[in-house]
Amino acid sequence: MTEKIFVSYAYQDRAIAERVEDHLRKHGLVTTADVEILDPQKGIQAGGDIREMIKAQIMAASRVVIITSPNSAQSQWVNYEAGMASALGKPIIAIVAHHGTGKTDFLTNLGDVRTIDIDDAG
Repeated sequence: MTEKIFVSYAYQDRAIAERVEDHLRKHGLVTTADVEILDPQKGIQAGGDIREMIKAQIMAASRVVIITSPNSAQSQWVNYEAGMASALGKPIIAIVAHHGTGKTDFLTNLGDVRTIDIDDAG
């Protein structure tokens, strides 16, 4: 069975999200054969119900990765996706993209979130 990972991030952090995905694949942590990356910003269809599409993708995911940054802290969509993942009981991994920002308030309120710090400078 293919594992599915939902990636949540602010639009302004798309390059960071792509680097995280590339890093996971480069280091063999995920492979095309065993993991499907669900990216709501790549699957939006004109005229579709975005909230329902996001909910369906999170429901299908085995875990949720949230790219945290000042941008994501201000994003209504990242907050919605984090809340939905928590409500559905999905394991959440927070990638802290800006050194020193730590967990943002919305993640702190979600409870048990695994956090990984990365350097997004390059």
